[in-house]
Amino acid sequence: MMGSAKMEIEWSDFYKRYTEQSIDDHAPLTAGVYVLRVMVDENKWKCFYVGETPNLEQALRSHLPGRETNEAIRWIMRGHPCGFEYARVMRGEERKNILKFLYDHYRPPCNEFDPGGKPLEVNLP
Repeated sequence: MMGSAKMEIEWSDFYKRYTEQSIDDHAPLTAGVYVLRVMVDENKWKCFYVGETPNLEQALRSHLPGRETNEAIRWIMRGHPCGFEYARVMRGEERKNILKFLYDHYRPPCNEFDPGGKPLEVNLP
């Protein structure tokens, strides 16, 4: 793809425990994009959901058991080890376009619809 630039973003560490405590300890109150993963084998993790938000801590909290409304995410999180990683991205248009790129790349089974927009390629976590 000539002429297309890849945006470099700084990904957090991958947090292998998706708990309220882990979110308290690691998730910022800032805007960004995030990837949720489920353990499929020992040390092998598969993306099951991607998102973008003006508040990473709040969005990550919304997926915890008892708060999640997406049945597929609830099912995965109920019985499997899950983890998360994120990147801070302040501009809303960039977040939406990065989300589209992540969606196209991972094809996560729990995203209920294509987010639309113009994919903005970034380095993957």
